[in-house]
Amino acid sequence: MARVCQLFGMALNETSVEFISGLIDEILGEPIAVMNKVVDHKLIRWQTYELFTLLEPIKPKSEVIKLKINTEYLRITKEFVINPFLEP
Repeated sequence: MARVCQLFGMALNETSVEFISGLIDEILGEPIAVMNKVVDHKLIRWQTYELFTLLEPIKPKSEVIKLKINTEYLRITKEFVINPFLEP
């Protein structure tokens, strides 16, 4: 977190960590929605998928940010988005 705060020109403290955590939630946590599509032979009327789940709270002494990537999000994006930004 010290390096991330430095990149933002912020001192390492609870306020800056909360700010950065909020950015992560806002930017990367934006879900996609599936409406009226067939997925795995089931009609999905409405369901959202998030790109990641934060595995541990971010703290000032954190050395890494641990995320779990949702493979369903990747699969849905690849299947239904015309030009997915997550191409192999």
